[in-house]
Amino acid sequence: MTFPDGETVRGSWTISDFSQYIGRYDLADKKVLDVGTASGFLAFNAEKFGADVTGLDAASTSEFRHMPFADSLSYRDIRQFKEVWTKDNLIPIKNSWWHAWHKYNSRAKCIYAPMPELYEWPEQMFDVVMAGAIVEHLSEPVFAIGAWARLAREAVLIPFTDVIPVDDLMIRPITALDDSRINYVWWHISRGLYNKIFDNLGFDVYYTSAYAEHHDGAADAEIVTRPSIIAIRRGTQAAANFIAPRLNDDAPSAVPSAEAPTHSYRRGLLGRLRGR
Repeated sequence: MTFPDGETVRGSWTISDFSQYIGRYDLADKKVLDVGTASGFLAFNAEKFGADVTGLDAASTSEFRHMPFADSLSYRDIRQFKEVWTKDNLIPIKNSWWHAWHKYNSRAKCIYAPMPELYEWPEQMFDVVMAGAIVEHLSEPVFAIGAWARLAREAVLIPFTDVIPVDDLMIRPITALDDSRINYVWWHISRGLYNKIFDNLGFDVYYTSAYAEHHDGAADAEIVTRPSIIAIRRGTQAAANFIAPRLNDDAPSAVPSAEAPTHSYRRGLLGRLRGR
């Protein structure tokens, strides 16, 4: 993030072009919900593009789910895990959002609520729901996608999220599940299953290529390309006006790696604000 006063906080992911990251979907004058807002990068950029933004994040550590391993703290001692996760993650995440909110002199709102509560909110209360790089961290992604679609009057955007490039209805683990240190990612979903979920909810789905710079390791920075998913509600003006994006390749691709991505472009700011 680069703030108006000149302060820059560099995380391990840099998104230099927000518009391409979200499939160049027009957010001007739209009511937008940013799911999993964390430090607010997507929320505050959506606001810069003219959106009326509400961020959504976890209210408590009870909402976090980790892949169970016998030697993981979240499996061995859930109470201690919650204490550690609150201090090291939840509080810094919340502090970072409000720090950025003040820096940007933002008018965005932020709500802390568990995902199931979204089904109790009024239908189609937002024009657009964004959920950037969050699907892979959810134990019940299909349930979550249903909630997002329910709230979206015209579109659901799922930026920078790997997609299995097949039309079969399938979901599979992101990793080989043999390293308990990587317990914070869950599933990759196939193109066919994304299409089917959204078809059942009355949306047509498009895929485009998004990129971000990754510079978390010892090697030089690299440009990483992943699909962004754009789901448009049928029968809306947005559907009539929408121009389908083009992929850089023939189909979205996702190859499970031995070490899952952390999506930690947020971490630089979190580290700076720990304990604030």
